[in-house]
Amino acid sequence: MTVHWEVDGRAPTPWTRLYVLGMRARRDKQAFEGEEHTLAKAREAQRQGDAPPTRLTRCVRRVATAGEGGQRHGMTTWTVRPRSTAPRARVLYVHGGGYVHPLTPDYWRLVRALSGRSAAAEVVVPAYPLAPDATVDDALPRLLDLAREAAADDLPLVLMGDSAGGALVLVLARCLRDEGGPQADRVVALSPWLDPTLDDDAVRDLEATDPMLAESGLRAAARWWSGRRPPTDPLVDPLRDDLDGLPPIHLHIGDRDILRPAVDALADRVRGSHGGPGERVDLRVHEVPAMFHVWMTRAIPEAARTRRRLAAGLGELGGRARPGRAPGG
Repeated sequence: MTVHWEVDGRAPTPWTRLYVLGMRARRDKQAFEGEEHTLAKAREAQRQGDAPPTRLTRCVRRVATAGEGGQRHGMTTWTVRPRSTAPRARVLYVHGGGYVHPLTPDYWRLVRALSGRSAAAEVVVPAYPLAPDATVDDALPRLLDLAREAAADDLPLVLMGDSAGGALVLVLARCLRDEGGPQADRVVALSPWLDPTLDDDAVRDLEATDPMLAESGLRAAARWWSGRRPPTDPLVDPLRDDLDGLPPIHLHIGDRDILRPAVDALADRVRGSHGGPGERVDLRVHEVPAMFHVWMTRAIPEAARTRRRLAAGLGELGGRARPGRAPGG
């Protein structure tokens, strides 16, 4: 029942201030403004498809597209590894996009950092089925098969995801726990979407400061993803079930993000701040004030710092044996 909350109090760099002004000028958040417009933007992105590993990524890393026709458990899946060293850890990375947007080129910047020399991780990146054509009941079993496979050997496993993917990795960790088999060693959620209902007054207060997300479109995307389930179902809302016995959870969040209030609520819950017993889980929150949603994939100085921190954490984890196993066997 421990919560460690760290704040990087440095002011945003001038470049990042200009970058955010550009986001506002482009009206980036219109991708999630209103149900009809959100669907139209999602359909446009889905027609373009998932962005495969960039040319730079293929030049500096070993990249494999798994399985016959690139399919692994029914999903196009890329595996990115260091070129000159054996992997010391494995990351199953579940991308975000509100359950409706595919992989974008920015994600490969983060993947390169995770598979670089300091982290030396193998990064597995699935392109899972998206709403509204697919629901959680279509995608989760495939992701769970991939997670079981990733946890089956001696490499330490990190379940990592951003936004909607940040919720999915928590659900995956809970499913692995409930099965009683091999589990992840850590969960890392980047700007996670922990409350699909966005039912908090603080969300509305933050929307004006958020240059990327709008609550109306996100609520619609949550309904599409839920399918026949309510958005409050534990397979959609990771906070509707207990977290006891999960591996350490690391959350990265900024305060210009409408998904921030649910992180505060999770920390209160783990502490038992509202009279509850608390949760038996190690929660670590890394806050970077003035940062926007999933900033760590972008080409800004604050993102580079966060990527270095994530890589260092993987490098430290990769130096350990998995519980009950000797190093290398």
